Amino acid sequence: MSSLLSFSVALGVGLAIGLERERSHADSAELPAGMRTFAIGALAGAIAASLPIPFAVPTVLLTVAVLAAVGYHHSANVDPGVTTEFALVATTLLGAYAVSEPEMTAGLGTVLLVLLYAKAGLHRFARTVITQRELADLLILAVAALLIWPAVPDRNLGPLNAWNPHTLWLVVLLVMLTGNTGHFAARWFGERIGLPLAGLFSGFASSVATITAVAARVRRDHRPVDGAVAAALLSNVATLVQMLLLIAAINIDLLRVLAAPLAVGMIATVAWSALWIWRANEPLQEAPESSVSSINWRVAIGFALWTAALLLAAAAARTWFGTAAVVAVTVFGAFADVHAATASIATQVASHTLQTPTAGALVMLALTANTFSKIVVAISGGRAFAGKVTAGLLTMLLSSWAVFALVAWSMPPNAQHPIERAHADQAGHQRDQPQPANPCWHLAKKCQQDHRDADQDADGAVRGSNIVKHDSAPEERWVNT
Repeated sequence: MSSLLSFSVALGVGLAIGLERERSHADSAELPAGMRTFAIGALAGAIAASLPIPFAVPTVLLTVAVLAAVGYHHSANVDPGVTTEFALVATTLLGAYAVSEPEMTAGLGTVLLVLLYAKAGLHRFARTVITQRELADLLILAVAALLIWPAVPDRNLGPLNAWNPHTLWLVVLLVMLTGNTGHFAARWFGERIGLPLAGLFSGFASSVATITAVAARVRRDHRPVDGAVAAALLSNVATLVQMLLLIAAINIDLLRVLAAPLAVGMIATVAWSALWIWRANEPLQEAPESSVSSINWRVAIGFALWTAALLLAAAAARTWFGTAAVVAVTVFGAFADVHAATASIATQVASHTLQTPTAGALVMLALTANTFSKIVVAISGGRAFAGKVTAGLLTMLLSSWAVFALVAWSMPPNAQHPIERAHADQAGHQRDQPQPANPCWHLAKKCQQDHRDADQDADGAVRGSNIVKHDSAPEERWVNT
């Protein structure tokens, strides 16, 4: 059955790719390879891989490559491209690969088919859509993400082991990626729609980083700010959604306390965003091309340094003040990342080390700290941008606090933490137990108390100890019997 599946996948991939090649050259009189040639090449590769003959696959590949070169020589005057010839060699390789990994072969064959079919779209994108400056920005982002980031140490370093270079470089990447995404969205869909959408999706990575990048864009371009304000506010919607998901995944009791406040804050933020999108003067058309880079290294590095300073302050507070400062450190850390603070607080509720009402207040404090952090970074975008963003964020924050106050007020005042309730029940159970009827029990307890009092008497410790031992020994023996 496995051999049948492998050969079926190889044949299917060969026929599909051959069909695309033959259809794309429908107007051409000469075609170096069509459906039959591609299907035969894929089957030849599968047969060679299944035979117990050394160098069978390399021999078949070499033969197919030579035949493809001969075919190109005869059709070069009509079609100087070599895509079909390379596709034939790749199809033969896929046929050989299908013997061991038919599922992966089907996926790779689909990718190859899409690449061949999307010729016109890819050519248009490379030649007319993307600019030279945007291509350079993408290459810089690729180097930063694929070459530098894996090489950065992934362990805690620096004073108090507060910094993880791998994580800090990820912060830099997030700011760069947010700015690049916002640039393409605004250019393709317009400032009015594209930038808010980019802000919403970038906010799931980091809302503070998104607002930082949007503020830098406003300061650089000197364009109308309404679309940028909507992008900044919608990034905060992503923050609230992530907070709700984290709380729901960790502790459902805490979700009952915070679901309404966070939902109301989300509605208020969406309303403000819709207002600025509606009032935006930018037309719904593509933005003009810009020769300015969409990656701002100074903003990205500055935000990473600010995050590092917050991490160092949190580590110092934890080291110098001990576990008493854990809650304060958690809330303080929300200036940089409210998601980590929310997860930490919800975990403490799940482990019964923190009461649910107290945890709800701490999450709201963390949200407050994170909101003021966003207001601070929004100031870099100018007075108009910062004022509108601040109005939306404060509306969200005040409405969330108002609903949380109502929820907290409606909770029973005598609600106890599960651990405290268990201890109280145990104490009440012991208090309600009837005392033993044996009078010797009281006598033994009295002797034990006398023994403790005698040990605390410094002047007659030896004499008192002997007396107690002499008097209590028979009683203890009598009690034991």
